[in-house]
This record gives sequence, structure tokens and C-alpha cells, in this order.
Amino acid sequence: MSCAITPRSGCGVIPGWQNGSDARWANCHMTGNNMASAAINETRQFRVLDGWRGIAALLVALFHLNVFSAIYSLDFVRNAFLFVDFFFVLSGFVITHSYANRLRTLKDLGAFAVRRFGRLWPLHAVVLLAFVIVESAKAVSAARGASLANPPFTGAYSLDTIAMNLAFAQSFGIERQLTWNSPSWSICAEFWTYLIFAGALFIAATWLSRIRFGTLSLIAAMLIGCAAILILFAQHGIDATYDLGLVRCLYGFLVGHLTYRLWQAASHLKFRGGLLEVGTLIAITVYVSVVGRTGYSFFAPLVFAVAVFVFAFEAGPISILMSNRGNAWLGRISYSIYMWQAFIIINFVDRPFSMFEKITGRVLTTTEGASSALGNEAGKLIILGGHFVPILVTMLYIGLLIAVASASYYLIEKPGQELFVRLARWRWRRSGSPVQDGVLSRRRAPPAGAAP
Repeated sequence: MSCAITPRSGCGVIPGWQNGSDARWANCHMTGNNMASAAINETRQFRVLDGWRGIAALLVALFHLNVFSAIYSLDFVRNAFLFVDFFFVLSGFVITHSYANRLRTLKDLGAFAVRRFGRLWPLHAVVLLAFVIVESAKAVSAARGASLANPPFTGAYSLDTIAMNLAFAQSFGIERQLTWNSPSWSICAEFWTYLIFAGALFIAATWLSRIRFGTLSLIAAMLIGCAAILILFAQHGIDATYDLGLVRCLYGFLVGHLTYRLWQAASHLKFRGGLLEVGTLIAITVYVSVVGRTGYSFFAPLVFAVAVFVFAFEAGPISILMSNRGNAWLGRISYSIYMWQAFIIINFVDRPFSMFEKITGRVLTTTEGASSALGNEAGKLIILGGHFVPILVTMLYIGLLIAVASASYYLIEKPGQELFVRLARWRWRRSGSPVQDGVLSRRRAPPAGAAP
């Protein structure tokens, strides 16, 4: 352990920390085969964690679905909003793995910002456009005399909030409610978290390079500050969105960063993770089911950090079960799953049932017990009665969401990302750094939010 404190002869700096900087988390035995193992870790893909990202995105989508069923009533599903914090932790873990050793200059930061913006913004803008088109259709209907429960372009869908959404500013407390595509608050918080994190690493590599443990101290101070702000000012446990969403995201992201550093230091270890994986999964299930929006929810990033650390080793039976094409695909489309869920619920679940109520005169909805975070139009609970029909509607919703997300991945995500990757490469060529361009483009780090 002394090598982690004082560099000694034969100690190798763990990849990911800046050479010559303070934060030398060293391994006394990182020579020979261990150095080769560390190099392999730098190009490693965490397929099991990717699969868990897809499952977490579906759990958040089930949390938002306002159809009463045996699934809806589970405490685990009612508290599944906590998996947004899993996204943040996983994002910090993956971004650190992919970029932490490449953010040394202002040009590095510029290329990083372009790539991350290109990863998030195209799909975000397209889904926002879809909402605007629906509101425009409502405006046309209203002009023709249709009676609408909520006038178009009012409340959460007002025209003056479009620019704020396009600028990734929904989580700054500018508005006192979620607007347009409600879940996108976390994507916007994540983008600014990327920039803050990159800026912190740049400061550490330049101004703090001669201070022992300066990088670690800076990250720890930011993390403690974010946790303190949430504990002091968040009104519903860690479930902060439009007001303290950026602080919540930064808190989870920095926990993910430190989790990666811990995993990096222990990645050469070999162990059987069977009982550990099963125990971790049980603990996560119990924690999410019980904690809700209580004060204990502030521990969510730390609890999810344990899961990320354990499953990063991919050393147990659950990891084996997770290593299949289906889970890999869910991980790949998780961002689209997350971004399209509100649009599908509002326009393909809630609105059809509202129309059915008007046509038949039957009452299928109630506002009592409704707990939707998707705005006025989904602020009611659909009660269909029985067990089979609600479960069927839930499964059809999940199927439609996966289908839309799959198409969205191919038609929007990939083209948008490739466009901005080319732009980032152009910036590298213009700056005369072709070698760095080749290294930078070798990996693609997904968003966390649903994201990493």
C-alpha cells in the first residue's frame, strides 16, 4: 500500500493518470505481464455493464408508464427513478476509461466537447422536434374548433422554453418544472458534467501537476460539495431534476470516476465472482425497493458504484447470462430507449386512452395515486381492470419502445455521432495533431443517461 502514497523504485503509474501529475495511484508489481494487462485494460469494452445500461433504461421507462398493473405496483418499479443515478455512475466510469488520459490541452478539451455534443444533441433535437410537431398539430386542431384539455404551447410545452432545451439548460433551475421531453433533463446535466469533469482534469494536469494528490483532492472536494448541496437543498431525496439536476449528475459521475480508479488498481486480481454478483444484485433490488425518496436515497450513487465495480470484472454466472446479443443490443440502443419513452407514453398510450374515454364515455383514468414525471398529459393513472390487459399493454409499450429505439439508433444516433466525429477529426487535423486524432477516435464512449 505504501506505493500508493510514495512512488518507489519498480512502481508503475497506473494508466489513466497523467504522467508527472500528483495522482499516482501506483502498483508496486506493475511490470512485465502486469503492465501488459494494464495496456489491455485501456482498450477493454465492458459488455456486461453495457447490458445493464439497457436494462436500467427499460426500468426507468416502466417507472414512467402510467398504466396500473402488477408491474406498476411493485415498489422496485415505483422507485426505479433511482436508476438514473446508475447511469451517472456508469458514465463516470466509462468516460474515465475512455478519455481521462487524453484531456491534457485545450485542443483535447475542444475535440472532446465536440464528440460528446455530437453523441447527445442530434437525438435530443430530433425528439424535441417530434414534440413540437405534435403541439403544432394540436394548435391546428384547436384552430378548427377541437376541444383540448391542455391548450397547445402552454405550460411545460411553451414556446419560450424551446431555446433552453436546445441549449442543454433544463437542469439549471431556470424553469420550475420539467419541459418538453421531460427525461432529457439528465442528458443535459450530463453534457455539462462532461465539460466540468474535463476542465477539472485539465486543471489538474496543468496547475496542480506538482501537488501530490492534487487531482484526487480536487475530485474529492467537488464530490463532497455536490453531496452536501443535495443533502441540504434537495426536497425529495436524491430525486432532483430541473432544479439540482446538474449537481446530482456531477455527484454520481465523480463517484463513477473514483470507482474506475479503484477497479483499475484491482483489475489484475483474479477471483470468483459468483456469490458476489448474486449478492450485489439482491442488495440493489432490496435497496431500490425500500429507499424511495428518503434520505437514504443520497447513497444511491455509492450503492450503484458497488454494482459497477463488481460487474466490471465480468467474473460470475450473472455476467455469463448477461453476455448475449440481446443484452448487447439493449445496451446499444439504451440512449434511444431513454429519450423516446416520454413521447411514446404521451402519444401512444395516454392520448389513445383519453380519446377512447371521450368516444365511449367510460372512465379509465384517475389522478388519485398517479405519480408521473412526464407533465400534465401523463399526470394520471390508467386503470384497465383485471391482470391480463394491463400486463399486455405494458408489454406492447416495451415492444414499441424497443422497436422505435432500434430505428432511432440506425437513423439518428449513428449518423449524428459519425457527423460530429468527422468534425472532431477535422479539428485535430487543423491543429496539426493527426496522431492524437487516431488515438482519440479509437473508442466510442456512449452517454450515460441512458446514457454513457
